[in-house]
Amino acid sequence: MLKGSEVMQADKIKLLENMADEHKLQAILTYSPVWRKENFRYLTRVNFFGPCAMVLYLAESREVALVLSAEWDKQRAENSLKNIADYILVEDNWEGLADFLAKRGVMNLGVSGTNFFPFGLSRSLMDKGIAIESADGYLEKVRLRKTPEEVEYLRAAVNLADRAFPVFMDSIAKGLNEFQIVAEVEYALKKMGAEDNFMLISTGGTDVFGMTPPQARVARQGHLVLTELTPQVNGWWAQICRTVVKGKPSPEQLKAFAMYLEAEEAGLAMVKPGVNIKDVAKAENDVFRKYGYGDYTTSKYTRVRGHGHGMHLDEAPTVNEDVDLVIEEGMVIVIHPNTYCPLTGYMVMGDPVVVTNDGYKILSTTERKLFEV
Repeated sequence: MLKGSEVMQADKIKLLENMADEHKLQAILTYSPVWRKENFRYLTRVNFFGPCAMVLYLAESREVALVLSAEWDKQRAENSLKNIADYILVEDNWEGLADFLAKRGVMNLGVSGTNFFPFGLSRSLMDKGIAIESADGYLEKVRLRKTPEEVEYLRAAVNLADRAFPVFMDSIAKGLNEFQIVAEVEYALKKMGAEDNFMLISTGGTDVFGMTPPQARVARQGHLVLTELTPQVNGWWAQICRTVVKGKPSPEQLKAFAMYLEAEEAGLAMVKPGVNIKDVAKAENDVFRKYGYGDYTTSKYTRVRGHGHGMHLDEAPTVNEDVDLVIEEGMVIVIHPNTYCPLTGYMVMGDPVVVTNDGYKILSTTERKLFEV
């Protein structure tokens, strides 16, 4: 098997071959816009910076070509990849790709990424008589289960979040506003080697209904400051969710946090292979129902009770009671019963876990408590 920089590894090429065989297609095209790079990076391990990038698999010749929208992306890929048959540039229009496929005799093409597929590209392919069929879902399903190597990338991302959390607390203690807190945290993460960071933050009390991008708010005594801290390492994203009190917590804040922690622990206790993800969500929600706050587990106040981790910020599966998916060994999931509570306002608590053969292992090391600064 190819190693290291000789990416487009044999196992990834085999995935594309299986996709083509399953759908009886002559070619598979995975389309990734710049804001949703995960499938391209999963298949190649190469980043790109142009508007889009695609991996093209030709079933008859079993060759792989890359379709790129910027010359600098082509040069970068050529320096990293050893077994790519062709590079196709589509800087100004889509005709080059359509002509390439037509010359290869491709008449039926499977597309992964149809939700993002440009109309102009579809039209240029159809003008050449090339039929387009959806191949969505195949790669996303494979990506649910992580290899040991991929788990280590996620573990490294969580490690950065753990190391950056004290910077977050120190910034609150210094009286910085949300913009400044995020700047301090991202600066620290980049110095530690993070490729990127996605961070939500909110400051306040019962007026806060959720986390947002940073604003100019400054924590006053008694305020909660909460965050989802999500660094990226080599394309892989993982997060921790924590809540901090400026000053001493009130009895209501302590009472509420105890409920959130109990809900997280109830969800974690359900995580093991063979359990349906909806039962994990139900275990979390049942804690809120027990204390009379079941209304705050609905979509009016919260979105998910957790989600997968991987090469997308909000990877499948979502942890909700209406999601029917059986947990398998090798999945990496963050369990977070984040929602609004009328006692305190929005509050968060969450940790990522890797599913083992008999349960789970938490990847984060940051203490699971209500922090004070």
